[in-house]
Amino acid sequence: MWKNRDAVSIPEIRLIAGFLISVMFISACSGLNRSDKPALTTWWLEPYKSNATVPSTEPPVSVSVSVTVIPGLDTQQILTLSENAEMNKFAAARWADSLPELTASLVARSLESSGRFEVLSGSGNTNACDLELEVREFYARLDSSGQTRGVRVAIHGRYLCTGSEPVMIHLNALTPVHDDRMTVIVAAFQQAVDDVMKNLLKTI
Repeated sequence: MWKNRDAVSIPEIRLIAGFLISVMFISACSGLNRSDKPALTTWWLEPYKSNATVPSTEPPVSVSVSVTVIPGLDTQQILTLSENAEMNKFAAARWADSLPELTASLVARSLESSGRFEVLSGSGNTNACDLELEVREFYARLDSSGQTRGVRVAIHGRYLCTGSEPVMIHLNALTPVHDDRMTVIVAAFQQAVDDVMKNLLKTI
């Protein structure tokens, strides 16, 4: 009986079929692991560093800091606001922490870097001054075409020390933006934060 030497046996067919199924399974899993979404980037802001110096004979003022934000701003996302009052966010971009914690840290470190203040972690010290702040604006402004045109930061509140009249605080900063790259937008936020913290130190 004649036998074809080129014929593939049944075990060989099964082996080849198993190999092909394995390759397709691996390819499918690789596809599931890939995403067309851009990678999430976390952005950092620095506290304002004052050039002012305090005489060594003058002790720093103890101060307790509390920061709240208005509804809509309590997020880790970097927000935008359009001309028709639509609030949105930059895709795949966020701050290092949620806005209340972020601004509280920026305020505390900016005060301490001036050398004039010692920021307390709690509010149990009755001899400490109280700095109560509310963040009312912290977003990028968009024009009618959706392009970023500026960054706005606004913080209001009051500063109260025992035996003194409260000091009302109204801090506003607007930094123009002419480029939609995220590095430029974050740099504008940094400039706005620096302007606000500089004026805060002048106010109190």
